[in-house]
Amino acid sequence: MRRTPWILITLLLLLGLVPNAASASKEWAIEGAGDITSINASEDGTRLAVGTHGSKAVVFDQEGQLLYEKQAKNVITDVVLLDDGTMLVASDDRHLYAYDSAGNTRWDTDMKRQVKSVSASNDGSAIAVVIQRSNELLFVNGQTGEQTGTASIGTVMKSVRVSGNGEWIVAATADQFLHLVGKDGQVLHKFGARGQISSIAVTNDGETAVGTNANQVELFDSQGKRITAYGTRDSVSAVAFSTDGKLLGVADLSGNFYIFDRGGKKLWEEKEGQAGRAVEFASDSKTLYAGTDDGRILKLDIGSAVKSAEKAAKWKTVLWSALAAAAVAVIVLLLLYMKKRNKLGIFREIWKAKWVYLGLAPSFLLIFVFLYYPAFSGLVHSLYKWQPGGTTTFIGLDNFKRMIHDPYVTKGFGNLLILIVTGLIKTIIPPLIVAELIYHLRSKKLQYGFRTAFTASMVIPAVAGLLIWQNFYDPNMGLFNNFLQLIGLGSWAHGWLGDPKTALWALIFIGFPFIGILQLLVLYAGLLAIPGELTESAKMDGAGLGRIIRSIHLPMLSGQFKFLIILGLIGIIQDFNGIMIVTGGGPMDSTYVPALQMYYAATKFSDLGYASALGVSMFAVILVITVINMKFIKSADD
Repeated sequence: MRRTPWILITLLLLLGLVPNAASASKEWAIEGAGDITSINASEDGTRLAVGTHGSKAVVFDQEGQLLYEKQAKNVITDVVLLDDGTMLVASDDRHLYAYDSAGNTRWDTDMKRQVKSVSASNDGSAIAVVIQRSNELLFVNGQTGEQTGTASIGTVMKSVRVSGNGEWIVAATADQFLHLVGKDGQVLHKFGARGQISSIAVTNDGETAVGTNANQVELFDSQGKRITAYGTRDSVSAVAFSTDGKLLGVADLSGNFYIFDRGGKKLWEEKEGQAGRAVEFASDSKTLYAGTDDGRILKLDIGSAVKSAEKAAKWKTVLWSALAAAAVAVIVLLLLYMKKRNKLGIFREIWKAKWVYLGLAPSFLLIFVFLYYPAFSGLVHSLYKWQPGGTTTFIGLDNFKRMIHDPYVTKGFGNLLILIVTGLIKTIIPPLIVAELIYHLRSKKLQYGFRTAFTASMVIPAVAGLLIWQNFYDPNMGLFNNFLQLIGLGSWAHGWLGDPKTALWALIFIGFPFIGILQLLVLYAGLLAIPGELTESAKMDGAGLGRIIRSIHLPMLSGQFKFLIILGLIGIIQDFNGIMIVTGGGPMDSTYVPALQMYYAATKFSDLGYASALGVSMFAVILVITVINMKFIKSADD
């Protein structure tokens, strides 16, 4: 038995349900750095340049030892390391700096405006610069820092990236577009992203990765066509390709760091700090440098995680192939067994009725697609951290544990218990009384007239009824407060829906006198189905009306009671429309119910995994109560 958990974990890994882990082999901090704004590693992997919000540009060796540090007069917006050891530094102090491998200043160019981004090829032959509120991309000479040319983009730019070989230049603009520029400065392609652009990266093949505030990284080919998209948990803050372009590193504003392959599969994920600010691969693509909002640089060993993910992908293919083969084998064995038992004739019968089955197929397909599949999907996704457009991460029972500590859910279950008790009373007793009264009317015309009168109220839309009752409770012009003032009880008047002590009971009172039409018709039909001989025999034995109702009607209506109780429970537990329309769950949390929290989790907060867990929990409650109801309430047929 001890091996069982490990076997399950192994199977989950093979199926890709549990993300692989990576370890932070080293981390170091820069004093007074604030946010890490940019990281760049040299092509040979011996140096790492780091830019900070604290106006510092720092160079480390591959072991994290400080080589030199430079102080600017404002925020460092970008750093670049060239093959010859030169570091280019862009700053909001309007200067573009170049330092040699020893940290000596090679040149210092005043760009007249804040320098928002700089990028260069590995050899420094192509250096592109974006300055504040400029529509032109600037090109700079790496030896002198002098401007050598421009490329007209036509829109204010935010950032620029140059491929390592210098063949491709990508500029991101404030209007969510990207411009792919050639070495000669000509714009080759223009293409749009699905959100505000926060970070870009480009490979030696011209493929562009774009991080946006839509919790996505989009990948485009060299023609500007979208290849795929990678989902993240929060707005993307940084993206970077590995040297060979096969891996993509991503950071988001919730402190999550990711590794994706070119196909869009997430190979690794880890959370560090409150916000991720920068990512950069080492030259061997086995190490990821990650910058955080608290001035730390993490050296993450991702080589083992990537290998594990690749191995798991192979085993996943093998496992699914084995499962498919096993399924085929089971079908073959089943057919052989049916042949041995002479049961294959059932297929001939099915074929004879093929048109009937074909006619039923659309109904079964629609039922499966719109009823069973969403229910099963909710059950599965209750075990995941699931957000639209983001990643889906297996978290086990964490959503259910979260419910226990969610004050809205615990308060909601308390309110739900009150609503269940009062709701069942309203579902059974008032309709039963009215059904008995109509049943005992001697005139058939009066019976028909009252049935019609009650049924006619069904034409009033439920929303309209709720709004009418909301006006009844209005503290200024509502019917209840005006009536209290009329009879001299004006001191009792107050905001019924605005007081946490009375809001829930005001909701419960909505619909008075609680004559549910469906319940009335079901119970009335049940009374009509009772054999008249039983009633006549009871009367001959001297039974009065009360004894007849208690000893004949109620036992004979037990099937109807069972049906109405189950239907009522499902409706009460699942329903939140009235609460959402009238109070929205307030004041404070006095009218909250789990179904309303499920709705808000799904629609307001896009937390569909948690919403699914709430739905599964409500289903479990309904199932348990239904089983108890079926067990202890016996119908006449039982």
